[in-house]
This record gives sequence, structure tokens and C-alpha cells, in this order.
Amino acid sequence: MATDSDDSSTYTSFRKRRSLRLPRYDYSESRPYHITWGTHDRQRTLCREDFARAVIECMEAEAARAPVDLCAYCVMPDHVHVLLTPRDGTNVIRFIQAVKSRTARAYCMLGGEGKLWQRGFYDHIVRREESVSRIAEYILANPVRAGLAENAPAYPFSRSFFPPV
Repeated sequence: MATDSDDSSTYTSFRKRRSLRLPRYDYSESRPYHITWGTHDRQRTLCREDFARAVIECMEAEAARAPVDLCAYCVMPDHVHVLLTPRDGTNVIRFIQAVKSRTARAYCMLGGEGKLWQRGFYDHIVRREESVSRIAEYILANPVRAGLAENAPAYPFSRSFFPPV
């Protein structure tokens, strides 16, 4: 008969946070990634135009510095989507950490209080058979699906670097 102490030793991840990253995957591989991260406790912090614009400015500045090709992005009230391709050995994980750090500082400078971002982020490594322009369209359609805009071009906090298909 198993005891409670036996059960806890059975599960190696018991009371540990699991990493969302693929073990041993090279996140500096130059291919497209769809990244999503949310605000702390899914608060609608990014409804404020100045916060949303600060996120966009920080993301674009960090992409130029890193270097990373931004393919599309959308800053929603409680989360961010970005489709990107790293260049010259840039590590996607470090890029997102830098963006989150820069935006958290900007948030504080604009009067924000408390934590801005949730821990971590979600990534989808775009497969060869997937269409990058279709993923960009999906990202841009987020505000329309959420009822924040009648059409994608009407939403001020998103951008695609692809022509519509």
C-alpha cells in the first residue's frame, strides 16, 4: 500500500514548475516563431493606449537591436502575440526576456504599479508546411474576434509586415 510520501517521490515534477520550452531545442535557429505572453493575472493593463504603445516601441527597438525580423504583432488588452524570425544567432528566449524587461520598466515610468507580465511565454515553432502569412493574418484577426475592432486594419496596436493574401 502506497503512502503519501511514496506518491510525492513518484512524480518528479511534484511541486516544481515545468518549463514551457522544448528541452535541448536551439531557440536561435533562424525560423519563424509565434510567441504569446500574457499580463500578470490576465489583467487588462494594456487597454491603456500609452502602455500598449510602449510595448510596441520596446518590441520594435529590441527587434532592431537583437536582431530579429518582426513578421507581425498584436498587443491585446491582456496579452501580446508576435510572429518573428531571429537572425544572426539571436536567441528567441533572450529576446522575449529583454522585451518583457524593457516594457516592465516603461510601464513603471508611465505610472503602472505591480507586476506587468505573467511568468514565461508560449511559443509555437512554425513548421515548414505552415504559412507564415496565414499565421500573421490569425494574429491580426485577434482584436476582431475579441470584438475590439470591426476589421484588422482598424485596430491601432497591431501590424503585419506581409501584404494581405
